Amino acid sequence: QTGVFKCCITIGKEILQTAGVKVKLDDSDQRTPGWKFNFWEMKGVPLRIEIGPRDVASNSVVISRRDVPGKQGKVFGISMEPPILEPYVKDKLDEIQSSLLRRATSFRDSNIVDVSSYDELKIAISKGKWARGPWSASDEDELKVKEETGATIRCFPFEQPQGIKVCLMTGNPAEEVAIFAKSY
Repeated sequence: QTGVFKCCITIGKEILQTAGVKVKLDDSDQRTPGWKFNFWEMKGVPLRIEIGPRDVASNSVVISRRDVPGKQGKVFGISMEPPILEPYVKDKLDEIQSSLLRRATSFRDSNIVDVSSYDELKIAISKGKWARGPWSASDEDELKVKEETGATIRCFPFEQPQGIKVCLMTGNPAEEVAIFAKSY
């Protein structure tokens, strides 16, 4: 029975690798399944495929999504047949990518505060937000911002607003806006 079990797991791994999916098989016996599930989730593995003796007997697997915790993210009885398993896994990985990107974009957009003065920048940073404002100041001015707020320029966005802008630090004309934030 153990030989059949290991063989089915290896075949499942090979099916997915052949389809271009990166696979890490954790068949160690030193840890409990719960410990392993948590370990790989903390490492950021997006999709976990569980194969137990009953799954081997029914030629199916259990698939858990990292981005949907608990029973809601778990699907039982997915066939191990390549024409079913391959597209299912690829589809779920695409769904997870889209879901994570949507969440990250929403988080980013809800945490950016447009500022037009240094005082507004300090307030935004003190609230844990990212401050976006016109910038044409010197490296010394940026260092002052870092010393006083802990924030630094994270980026100059590709999409820059049009029109005349005034540097939030110096009051001089600014050609672009910068986003300031603390690193974590």
